[in-house]
Amino acid sequence: MIRKIDKQNRFISLFNPKTGFYMRSGVIDENGRDTGVDPFMTSYPELLDVGIMGHCKNKKNCTVGCYQGNICMPNMSFENFKKIIDQSKGKTFEVALGGNGSPNEHEDFVEIVKYARENEIVPNYTTSGIELTDEQIQATKEYCGAVAVSWYRQDFTYNAIERFIKAGCKTNIHYVLGNDSIDEAIERLSNNDFPEGINAVIFLMYKPLGCVKHNNVLKIDDDRLKTFYELLDNGRFNFKVGLDACHLPALCNFSKNININSTTPCDGACFSAYVTPDMFMLPCSFDTTTRKYAVDLNKYTIEEAWNSEQFEAFRNYHRYSCLGCKNQNDCRGGCPLTQEINLCTRKEKIFYES
Repeated sequence: MIRKIDKQNRFISLFNPKTGFYMRSGVIDENGRDTGVDPFMTSYPELLDVGIMGHCKNKKNCTVGCYQGNICMPNMSFENFKKIIDQSKGKTFEVALGGNGSPNEHEDFVEIVKYARENEIVPNYTTSGIELTDEQIQATKEYCGAVAVSWYRQDFTYNAIERFIKAGCKTNIHYVLGNDSIDEAIERLSNNDFPEGINAVIFLMYKPLGCVKHNNVLKIDDDRLKTFYELLDNGRFNFKVGLDACHLPALCNFSKNININSTTPCDGACFSAYVTPDMFMLPCSFDTTTRKYAVDLNKYTIEEAWNSEQFEAFRNYHRYSCLGCKNQNDCRGGCPLTQEINLCTRKEKIFYES
């Protein structure tokens, strides 16, 4: 178990690199007591989403509408990845490998995951499963905490899931939830119909960024949303179910049985950050198109980027949005970058403009 004390923000966090268990205390008062108030941020990102892939060679097979689909650049160099790890050792718990393409297709994939793990930072990644090799699976088992397979509903999807599970890798499914996929999600949850042996299904809210269709974004008046969250409230599954933080506004409105205290709002610029293949740091990977909040890591350190005006502006959205709402601390106004996915009709929904 790794224990980290954040003196600046007055909290303690624990992380088990073997199991992925993570917890943090509330803010500690001057008498050393846990106040029960969630810390707003950390002094250095505990999770770094690292876009090692600059281009994708399998766009013709993509069925989920990649939000990074308009990006095309060289992959991140191994030397630049090492710089990120060297700066983050002893401060960051995990790196989520991503970018535009499947990270296992990176020319230095094995060296990347090995280097992260050797420096006590746990690598994880998401893949399409296309052209997956035995060497990549072995490296995943040896060095990664978990792997997620994007739910493309193709033979290569099922094959990759089966091979990862057979090899003993902790295997998740990343399922993009939009107008064109929510019916299937409801049916599969109703029937416990996901591949046997998976660890979890993580439902990712469809976002209108990159190669997307705006009419695929779910709307709050869609009755299917109520059915979906009722299933999560009451269902018993043969696997764990997770949601990305973009679901928080909807959860606060629809969920009756899910304990909101067990969830985490958007942690961009508060506990996590994204690094592009060309070494710009952003609060979130969804800012790759505009790069409104970008800081150049070729000129600044990760710590300097974390403490920059750009990142503070992003945090202010979370600080000052929807201040009159009873769930402000739980939701923090949802997503600052694509507000149409913030599924809420409360009159207190007033977004801060940074």
